[in-house]
Amino acid sequence: MHTQAITRQWIPRTAELTLAAGLAATYVITTFIPLTPFIGGPAFITLEIVMLPVIAAVLRPIPALATAFVGSLGMALGQPSFYQAFGLPGLLVPMIAAGAGSVAFHYGLGPILPWAYVLAGAAYYIALSRGGTLFWLIPYLLVIISLPAAFRLKENPRIGILTFYTAMTEQVSLNILSISLLSLTGPVWLGITPLMYLERTIATFGGAAGIVALKSALGGRLDIAKRIRKEVR
Repeated sequence: MHTQAITRQWIPRTAELTLAAGLAATYVITTFIPLTPFIGGPAFITLEIVMLPVIAAVLRPIPALATAFVGSLGMALGQPSFYQAFGLPGLLVPMIAAGAGSVAFHYGLGPILPWAYVLAGAAYYIALSRGGTLFWLIPYLLVIISLPAAFRLKENPRIGILTFYTAMTEQVSLNILSISLLSLTGPVWLGITPLMYLERTIATFGGAAGIVALKSALGGRLDIAKRIRKEVR
């Protein structure tokens, strides 16, 4: 009986599949809308950073991963996207963020997953950035110290903090690939820190607003709010 319940939990419903298709299409479109230049090069951070928290919040982990994968394929076709900088590994950036974010939104201990990823990302930056500015780590620190609040907060405040976790999960992946594949080290991080602050602010506030709007408009029909409350217990 318990096994059957778990199995049903991981099988997407028709409404969820329909929503996933719509979100994937929207995600692809947003990958063509540049926001800020990525380290001054031909690649850009795009509006997809707003869509990832939305995908994570309204879809369970497997549909969220599938949606991000389809969207990342569209990202590969978008000339402004950071796929231009990272190649195939760049496709993992949205998938990791959507998957970890979905776990955070839908399960009681879920916030620990993106929290641990951000903590590991901070350690990676300290060890390998070779003199990178500590100002870069301020958003990381906010994630690290806010874990108790992630468990206590409810409703919209909880949406806000988990949206921030999802946005920072994406940032960690970008950071790791920038150091490991592009060999970006030293003072360059001081120059791009203001852009990172701007991007994560847009991703957090824009994503949270989108989630609240979707829950308000579709929560009753899709049973989103009820499903999230049930699964986090």
